[in-house]
Amino acid sequence: MARLVMKGYEQTDFGETYAPVGKLTTFRYLISLVRRCGWNMDHLDVVTAFLNPDVDDHDIYMVLPEGWPHEDTHAPPIILRLRKALYGLKQAQRLWHNDINTFLLSLGFTQSQADPNLYIRTNGIVILLYVDDISMIYARAESASNAAIELKAKLSEKYKITNLGPARQFRGI
Repeated sequence: MARLVMKGYEQTDFGETYAPVGKLTTFRYLISLVRRCGWNMDHLDVVTAFLNPDVDDHDIYMVLPEGWPHEDTHAPPIILRLRKALYGLKQAQRLWHNDINTFLLSLGFTQSQADPNLYIRTNGIVILLYVDDISMIYARAESASNAAIELKAKLSEKYKITNLGPARQFRGI
């Protein structure tokens, strides 16, 4: 199996590349809430997250890498215009964050002003993003548990999600 990756180190014309990650202090605070209030904390992983968003610049092109099967070895290289982000694309992280941010806001979450990767919904669900990892915190009450199950289903409809179950480890912590 092979994965097509962009040679980002050769990319010269690109816009903003910054994408925020969840703050460690926010994560520590959420862990203390989970412990103090007896809430649940689940860990989800978005598989191939950077391949989900559309590119926002329609003029991103790449040459297929060496070794790509060609019938004629003397033929000119094949050039592709990207419609979706690829790993290695300088702005892939920003595009991914914009994509999931838009999706979470559409589901009724409010983005925190203190941490742009912290999302809160009135039904008691709190989400913290760290690139493609999702920490989902919710009360043990049946209504909150049902809302969390429903949210996981909606996330799975939009993205390929691996539900790692109750959080045991997060980013090496």
